Amino acid sequence: MMKLRVSATMTNAPIILTLDCDMYSNDPRTPLRVLCYLLNSSSTSTQAQLDRSTEVGYIQFPQHFHGINKNDTYACEYKRLFQINSVGFDGLAGPNHVGTGCFFCRRAFFGGPSTFVPPEIPELGPFHVVDKPIRSQPILELAHVVASCNYENQTKWGFEIGVRYGSLVEDYFTGYRLHCEGWKSIFCSPKGAAFLGDAPITLVDVLNQQKRWSIGLLDVVFSKFSQVTFGIRSIGLLMAIAYAQVGFWSFWSIPITMYAFLPQLALLKGISIFPSVCSCMHFL
Repeated sequence: MMKLRVSATMTNAPIILTLDCDMYSNDPRTPLRVLCYLLNSSSTSTQAQLDRSTEVGYIQFPQHFHGINKNDTYACEYKRLFQINSVGFDGLAGPNHVGTGCFFCRRAFFGGPSTFVPPEIPELGPFHVVDKPIRSQPILELAHVVASCNYENQTKWGFEIGVRYGSLVEDYFTGYRLHCEGWKSIFCSPKGAAFLGDAPITLVDVLNQQKRWSIGLLDVVFSKFSQVTFGIRSIGLLMAIAYAQVGFWSFWSIPITMYAFLPQLALLKGISIFPSVCSCMHFL
């Protein structure tokens, strides 16, 4: 959040790239692909395409990792989360934000497409034009002020403006809230990976990551912005279900654990867990 405000005082660029510290660009043509979506204003575009282009809040690229062994021992590639799910989301309002490899329109952090939420000072707004050099004294002084830890107190930052607070998975929560406000997103998955990063390489790292994700997702599920209540009203049934199946991720551990142990226990006890062929239940 601090970086969002500081960048506004220095350049206020209309497009923002979010990237994890362990990821790097793998394709120099990636910004060009993003501009093709965001600047979709050619004379050959249909009115529907133009309407959607004005509502695009961010362009999400899938996460790809290098260094994963052939068998992906700890299942760190997360194809379902970063690639398969995003294709399904893209058929609706667009993919959820996965925390990295994402180009945001700065305007998307300030309310919905038709409900602009202004910041407390105009210099932080998305329409402000910076007309002074980055190293000029007024710019540096303002940057120091907005970078303060106490600056957000009694403001809308984190609640109505910028990245949204309230969950350990702030990326998921922010993308979800932007969709609820009316923004659309686009999933861009070129043949060559746009970005590459590192995946957890030990079991302890994987478990810590999974625990943080699970707790953060449940923070959203049991909040006033729950997908099954607030989500259905804001983004419709299908998008709410799509977000909910990610939000209830931790509950999958129950049927998975049962599936992992019950067949073996039944085999040791000599109990059949499937109906016999002659049973009428077999056809069910």
